[in-house]
Amino acid sequence: MTNLIKVMEGRKNLSELLDDVFLTLKDSGGEVLISGVDERKFLEADKKSIIGHIARLMKHGIKEKLLVKEGDLFFLAGEQSVYKWMPENAFSPTPVYIYGNKVAIILWTSREIIIIENPTLADNYRKQFIFLWENAKVPPIKSPQEDERKRLENAIMKRFGGRISPITDKDKKLFHDMLEKEKTFTYGNSFYYICQAANGTGDQKLGLKFFDGELLAGIGIFDRSSLGGGWHFHVIRPIGKFTADKILSLAKAMLELSGNPVFVKKLTDEQKSKLIGAGFTSIENYPWHAQSVEEDDTFPEQIINIENILVDSNNTKTNIGDKYNRFYSKFGKELQVADLSEINYKDALEIVKNFFEYLEIKNVHISQPSDYDNIIFHPPLGKNGKTFFSQIIYIAGKPAAFFAAEPLSPDTVGLYANITLHQEYSYLSEYLIVYICKMLKAKGYKHVNLGGSETGGLFQFKDKLHPDKYNKMSWVVYKFN
Repeated sequence: MTNLIKVMEGRKNLSELLDDVFLTLKDSGGEVLISGVDERKFLEADKKSIIGHIARLMKHGIKEKLLVKEGDLFFLAGEQSVYKWMPENAFSPTPVYIYGNKVAIILWTSREIIIIENPTLADNYRKQFIFLWENAKVPPIKSPQEDERKRLENAIMKRFGGRISPITDKDKKLFHDMLEKEKTFTYGNSFYYICQAANGTGDQKLGLKFFDGELLAGIGIFDRSSLGGGWHFHVIRPIGKFTADKILSLAKAMLELSGNPVFVKKLTDEQKSKLIGAGFTSIENYPWHAQSVEEDDTFPEQIINIENILVDSNNTKTNIGDKYNRFYSKFGKELQVADLSEINYKDALEIVKNFFEYLEIKNVHISQPSDYDNIIFHPPLGKNGKTFFSQIIYIAGKPAAFFAAEPLSPDTVGLYANITLHQEYSYLSEYLIVYICKMLKAKGYKHVNLGGSETGGLFQFKDKLHPDKYNKMSWVVYKFN
């Protein structure tokens, strides 16, 4: 049989190869055998095509076996792909695909792809691959994931010396003093928010911070499997003396260490413009998620007027008033309230646990229970009821809801936890909003910032409270050109 040889050139050739792999196997099924893999290069070459290809492999039950260099933990997420390690001295960085009756070779240096269609050649390459596969190492699955985050954490701290360090309770005054000087009043101006957005990293799992005496920002490290896998750095709400060059220097180091684009979040329009001028790109070029381009800033922050909420709550013909009164008539005599403290931390954790079990039933996965650990265990500087507000609502002695809020300005408070077991206690969500507004009005506040939203559904839910102000913050991304 005469060999059928095709040489593909140009920027779209990787997409053409993936299409050929899919079309070859989509009806017959089977698996793709790939050696010489470094997933960073594939994502850099054509991220959009790679992610789309993975999705259709999963849909059609097509599997991949991939040989990577020993020690490489940069894997793309999904059951469709299985990785093994080859010794570094036997690893070739030239990818070879074996699928159907075809062998494809990717030449990264010249950006050429050669496809040879020949059953005998494909069979020989397949036998070689299977021999290598059977003798290759199985990478550890769980611990290296956290090990990779820890590696990046240690590497970025070492690179920047004392300017990057873990956020701890000792930093509360630093954040308080820096945030007090801010002139842009956003949901991100909060110790609660910055630590929640950076959680999982550092000694107390509150994230890292960059501080050089003038500029302060939170730093998080997250595995974004929805983007094709790999650990990403997040720079969170830069405050103080903003300099694009400092953020650029930080992002360059993060990109080099992780091999993944770097997100910078909770930016003003002015900060966004400066960073794009310095070499960053719009978030649409590499979104946080296909459905939530800017995570909790995909939809703008919604700010409600406390007085309007209280007026509505006294009117039984409004949505809020009707539901508030229904709840209170049924459970009002059984209500108890306690400030969140070490005494009842376990009750707050129980509320979060039960709430997320309900979300599992509903198949909702916007966040996870650990996102609230910092709010429960590490409140901002000061005294509960004065510099921050956090309470648990009990019904007949059972923990049913808890909230946490922190002032953003002299007249506005940000609401960072608003967790209710509404599936057990009808209209508890509406009651809690009214309760919070009454408490904050007594403290002299006029507005509550509910934050931005990941999804249109969440935005619409908050919009039922008739916000009178909206505030759009932005993200940018620093990535390979």
